[in-house]
Amino acid sequence: MRMEMGMYWILTKANCPHCDRAKDMLAKRGLVYQAFSYDTHPMLGKLMLAAGMRTVPQIWHDKEHIGGADDLETYLTKSG
Repeated sequence: MRMEMGMYWILTKANCPHCDRAKDMLAKRGLVYQAFSYDTHPMLGKLMLAAGMRTVPQIWHDKEHIGGADDLETYLTKSG
C-alpha cells in the first residue's frame, strides 16, 4: 500500500456514522480517498491501539495525520 500525494486515507469500521460522515465530506468535494476497515483488516485495529488511537475514523492526507471526522471538517474548511 503506497500513500500517493493528494490522497486521503481513512481507517474505518462497519456501522460507523462518523466514518460515513468523513467519507461524505470528501466525496462531496470530489476528493480522492481510500478507506480501510479494521473489520476486514484485523491488524489495523491492533496497530491503532498500539499507536494510542481509540476511535474511528482516523484520517490522513499526504502522510499527515488529521484525526477524526470533526478534525477533517476543520482541516477542509481551513484548506478551502
